[in-house]
Amino acid sequence: MGRKKKFNQQDVLTAIGETFITYGYEGTSLDDLVKATGLLRGSLYSTFGSKRGMFVAVLKQNIEVKANFNTTLNLIIIALMELTAHDLEINQLVSEWLTTQTSTNLPTLIGEAVLTKGCVPHGK
Repeated sequence: MGRKKKFNQQDVLTAIGETFITYGYEGTSLDDLVKATGLLRGSLYSTFGSKRGMFVAVLKQNIEVKANFNTTLNLIIIALMELTAHDLEINQLVSEWLTTQTSTNLPTLIGEAVLTKGCVPHGK
């Protein structure tokens, strides 16, 4: 029988999301996620399975909870730019989120977010 988790999953997901937003999906290393969460690699892998599993968990959580719109939008942007072309599950999550948005300003918000993300240097 495995040990019981001794961390707040919401806090861990917040840290994971912030890390992906800072570095992008491809730019985020497991070491970045370990540092951000304060958890060991084994704990992250046993909870989420993989780096992809961490991204999917944080994306789902932000979509389902209707968390901070800017955080969700930044995760959506990362998914659109780096993952949806080759990951059907993430593509479906993004597509479903896009269809639920009622803002007529969404294309502008996405465009501005992409430009901002592309213009800000993300050094480690």
